[in-house]
Amino acid sequence: MRWGLIKGGVCGLACLALLVANAGATATGSPLAGHLGTTAVATPAVPTSLAAAQAQIAKHKKKHHKHKKHHHKPSSGSGSPSGPSVTVLGFGVNHLYVADDATVTSAADCSTAVQGNGYPIGPPQNIYFEAYVKGTDIPADAPTQIAFDYPEGEGLGDEEPTLGPAAPWSTTFGASTFGFGNPPGSQTNVFRFNLGSGDDQNGPAASDFDGTYTFTVSVVVGSQTLTSTATATVDC
Repeated sequence: MRWGLIKGGVCGLACLALLVANAGATATGSPLAGHLGTTAVATPAVPTSLAAAQAQIAKHKKKHHKHKKHHHKPSSGSGSPSGPSVTVLGFGVNHLYVADDATVTSAADCSTAVQGNGYPIGPPQNIYFEAYVKGTDIPADAPTQIAFDYPEGEGLGDEEPTLGPAAPWSTTFGASTFGFGNPPGSQTNVFRFNLGSGDDQNGPAASDFDGTYTFTVSVVVGSQTLTSTATATVDC
């Protein structure tokens, strides 16, 4: 006789009792001997007791249940989400980089700003004020508006406190290759905008840079409008 699974399950206890009853029979001594003839027929191994049969069924259930655990949900996607972004990092106050939300008060930082070799005044030199922006995946032709404000200093340009006319990203910003006053670390995807420049033949005093610096950029990329603002203070 045969025994096995029925629709993913197992036969009932009636099948088990019958299996156990016939477990010890030989090919010639079993009720099936007359039908099998004298040729030996291989029969499936059957449990020799009710307890053994129950153990075998329990083992199969455990294996079947364990197999179901290996069904995994499909992945929702690959890679990390990414897209265009823009962040105003800070300012180049002449030779000193000032990060967003920072306040400069130390003599060392003030000296760096004016290249004074330890003194808060520098030799005759050009003066530069820069804003530094990190832009990722921004198309070169993306419409870009800026607004900025910084302390009035001798020979510096005019402030633009409200967003001006849109211009392409690529013509608004240049690469961060100025050589001084730029953010530390990698300059990948870092751009700069010249707020103003001038010269001081007598050498700038650190106090010439005192005040608040702000810069806002707004850029349209597809259906998104990305905006960022930074503010920093120099108090020398």
